[in-house]
Amino acid sequence: MKASEKILGIEFAYQQIPGEGREEEQLEMIKALGMRWMRMGISFPWTDKMYGTLSEPYIETKRQIIRNHQHGFEIMISTPGLGAYRFDEELQETRWMESFPDFVGEKGTEEYYENIRRTMAFICEDLGENAGIYWQCMNEIDNPIFASHYSDEIVTQTARASAEGIVRANPKARCGINLSRYDENALRIADLVYAPGHSFYYMGDDQYFGSWQPGDVEDWVWVIDKLYERYGLPVLANEWGYSSGGIYSEEHADPKSIPFGLPEECFTQRWFFQAKGGHTDEVQARFLREGLKIFAEHPHCIGSFIFCWRDAYKCYHCGGETCPSEDYWGIVTKDLKKKPAYDAVKEAIAEYYRA
Repeated sequence: MKASEKILGIEFAYQQIPGEGREEEQLEMIKALGMRWMRMGISFPWTDKMYGTLSEPYIETKRQIIRNHQHGFEIMISTPGLGAYRFDEELQETRWMESFPDFVGEKGTEEYYENIRRTMAFICEDLGENAGIYWQCMNEIDNPIFASHYSDEIVTQTARASAEGIVRANPKARCGINLSRYDENALRIADLVYAPGHSFYYMGDDQYFGSWQPGDVEDWVWVIDKLYERYGLPVLANEWGYSSGGIYSEEHADPKSIPFGLPEECFTQRWFFQAKGGHTDEVQARFLREGLKIFAEHPHCIGSFIFCWRDAYKCYHCGGETCPSEDYWGIVTKDLKKKPAYDAVKEAIAEYYRA
């Protein structure tokens, strides 16, 4: 695959400031980069029963997807997962929040899996041409933040049912999952998802070298090679990036003191890994430029999605407004000022992804 044909995308609809507006301005700034794709999440559709009343979150995420597609972007949809540990503003604590209402069925039953298929088929049909051909089925299902205490079988079979529903509605759809990293736990989950009879087209992976894990951007080459060797499928970097802010520390907290579902980075307000040079704007710019070159040149990589467009206004894990975990990933700041990474990405796209 030529570099000019690869997925060149960015995570957009992440932690946008509620009610702020400035949508047109942001879309034009992204278009000026040369980006062609966006990864966007969609909410579960109904509030009361299968095919019942559409939920406000679904209506709003669908609106955003349609708007961005109308601006010329292809959209990779990230489908609802089992849930996530998120900060509850009312309770002022991190807690597990389910995605699927009880009427979907008891998890692990055939009724449940069939309703997952029906839900994803509905979403695919309802979005129509606004959804691109590539789909991400759930998010980082090897990560306890998104899988909680659910069994491997429920987690992996839900992902398989999600893809089956999408392909039922659109046989040409290209589905995949995204692992949170490359390790023994992730491969155990992936082996179950990609067991014979699966409906997937690509193997997706997220890596945050120098932030959530040790290493630097060049380690992507080894990961892509190993995934392709193991599964024989083209590899998509569903999420990758580098945090431009946060203090580094080698002193870890007592694991027993950290609430389940809350990252240690939130608990301590520290990073435990860093790329050469630390967590700065300049290192982020270098990291993204080199990564785009790697993905353009690697024969088994079909593209990537940078995480993310804009710094978050608060961490969804802990609610902090200066938390290293989630608040400094953007290539622009909260108030849309360009970081050095913005120009680095623009230059890399022009240099490595020309037709």
